[in-house]
Amino acid sequence: MNKLLFIILTMGVSIFSFGKDYKIIDVTFYEGKSGKPFAQSNVPVEQLPDTFEIDTTMHLSKDDWRVVGAEPPQKTQFKQSGKLSLFLSKVEITNIDPKELLYSLPTISDDIAGVENAKSLENVVILREDDWRQFEFVGREYESSIESEFKSISDIYKNHHVGMGFKELHVRKIIPAPLIKDHLTLEIIKSSFTIEKIYSGVAFNNAAATIVGGFALHTKSGWLLWGQIDNSDVILVLNISQTWGSSS
Repeated sequence: MNKLLFIILTMGVSIFSFGKDYKIIDVTFYEGKSGKPFAQSNVPVEQLPDTFEIDTTMHLSKDDWRVVGAEPPQKTQFKQSGKLSLFLSKVEITNIDPKELLYSLPTISDDIAGVENAKSLENVVILREDDWRQFEFVGREYESSIESEFKSISDIYKNHHVGMGFKELHVRKIIPAPLIKDHLTLEIIKSSFTIEKIYSGVAFNNAAATIVGGFALHTKSGWLLWGQIDNSDVILVLNISQTWGSSS
């Protein structure tokens, strides 16, 4: 989690960049999605994170604020425009009865990709940890195991679905290595799709760290192919996620 301390500047700073990246960013702070700002500051670009897509907490005056939105979210964007709008929510501690909590998903994978510290998050795609292996490619040899998993997930929908959430969730465990016999390489994927963008890595939104061996490719049709490879570029896990421009 990014932890940032901002000092409101009281002296004017020139922010003209003459076509180059801005060194000082004009940051406007909003509470929630309100259209009226409550603070504004000129902030050196190096004091800002590479992306606000990672869960970020800021300390303003005596209070902690959680960043719930940023326009634009990435440093590569706001250092070109020189402007950044941050939408904040004051961090408050509330007591909730554990019995009232619901899961947002009916199922998750039992495993999670290992991560490592990242020097930079520029050109890194940010996803939720729960996205890991939610929509994935699996070898044909696991057909019976897939049916078993679907049966368990169906039971969650039928018997534990409450409102917008679930009282229970199914943890998938019986397919630990979904592509172990396929020897699928990253080059095969690149040659099989029209790739518009190749990311430097993948990070989850709860930490400024990247997946070990992580990769992500954005196709021309708008799909995101991402996952993890071993040292020989053989794919261990291949996920697919929909983006705004995805086509069926």
